[in-house]
Amino acid sequence: MGHSNSRMRKYASFFEWSDKPTKEIGVVEELLISLNKELGLGLHSLQSFNPDPPDCICLNTYDQLVAIEVVEVVCQEAVRLNAKGNDVYRLWGRGELAPHIEQLLKRKDKKTYHGGPYGEVIVCLFTDELTLSPDFVSDELRSVFWGPYKQISSAFLLLSYNPESRVYPVFQIKLGNQ
Repeated sequence: MGHSNSRMRKYASFFEWSDKPTKEIGVVEELLISLNKELGLGLHSLQSFNPDPPDCICLNTYDQLVAIEVVEVVCQEAVRLNAKGNDVYRLWGRGELAPHIEQLLKRKDKKTYHGGPYGEVIVCLFTDELTLSPDFVSDELRSVFWGPYKQISSAFLLLSYNPESRVYPVFQIKLGNQ
């Protein structure tokens, strides 16, 4: 999925594309494939949306309009250091992922979403962080509830492609308003 050229980010770069809209739609396409397959959600008719937010829109099984906001879970310090030529990665410790996700969700919940009304607002978090393995993420998210939020109806964390299982692992973020 990811593409690379010399100008693109070196750290956690699996989902890197040449421009932001292409990156967002590519990430959301993989999320929808995973969600439809694993949870039978029936999300369809995906397209980029301008002006954002939301980054993308689609329809649900009831043909209601769904807003999708995309946000990357990445250590900005590791991105900065790798851009300067350092070969480092973030070692995520126990209990660090949940507060990071909470910050991102709070930010997305405060946005004004154009083009609605929306039947749902989904936040698609994604990551290619080396130490955020499916097992680690599962353990970290198992007993955490976020929110409640005024606008976000659901959120998911999509990990980069796992060649062993041949899937993009996806985790539902449990919201207090569900």
